[in-house]
Amino acid sequence: ESVQRCLCEGPHMASRLVDLGCPPGKARVQRLGIDLDRLPFRPREAPAEGPLRVLIVGSFREKKGIPDALAALGLLRGAGVPIEITVIGDAGSLPRALREKARILDAIRRHQLGPVTRLLGYQPYPVVIQEAYEHHVFLSPSVTASDGDTEGGAPVTILELAATGMPVVTTDHCDIPYVLGGLDGGAWFAAEGAPEELAGHLRWLVSNPGAWEERLLRVRRHLDEHYDRDAVGAQLLEQYEQVIDSARCGGPP
Repeated sequence: ESVQRCLCEGPHMASRLVDLGCPPGKARVQRLGIDLDRLPFRPREAPAEGPLRVLIVGSFREKKGIPDALAALGLLRGAGVPIEITVIGDAGSLPRALREKARILDAIRRHQLGPVTRLLGYQPYPVVIQEAYEHHVFLSPSVTASDGDTEGGAPVTILELAATGMPVVTTDHCDIPYVLGGLDGGAWFAAEGAPEELAGHLRWLVSNPGAWEERLLRVRRHLDEHYDRDAVGAQLLEQYEQVIDSARCGGPP
């Protein structure tokens, strides 16, 4: 009741805020900007020989869906597709994060992925970007956690790694489809908690090497149009100016 405007990453987050009691007129979508100039577009190609290199990035929290990612990769490897996996992230000291780390390590053992998995822990941003350019696919299957925790909007990492020209295999979770241009955009979407669907998308990528670039370019164009840092910053300034002007005039925000 006391604020004039609530800025949300996407329409899903805005709708959830309204569900919690925010007046609809106060909930506005304000995209997050990324520095596209620092993320050159280098569309990945399926490896002509050697393993498919898959990158997973995220803190070890249930909403990141990392056990689902590992289950999908277990199915892929079980089908005879050679893979290499890199996981960037860790648990910190929170008990629920440590429990999730135990689930992740157990998934690596159960799916016999230890020999093909690197666990790098937390890494600085430049290392994440460097690793991204050295991998073929970004696997990021966010889910709604058992305690209701969600991405709310979408992880910024998805925006940045998609901008580099990396195929993103993800889920139809919260605002992830919105930020990547919709379910019919260039990313690969599975339902939450569906490792078989994730594995199906990965198999498609392996089987259709000539079809990657058009979809990757579609996503990059969407990001160039809607998520450029400078343009988004100008939109944010406009939001502030509207609130200030309405407050001066005593009118609604």
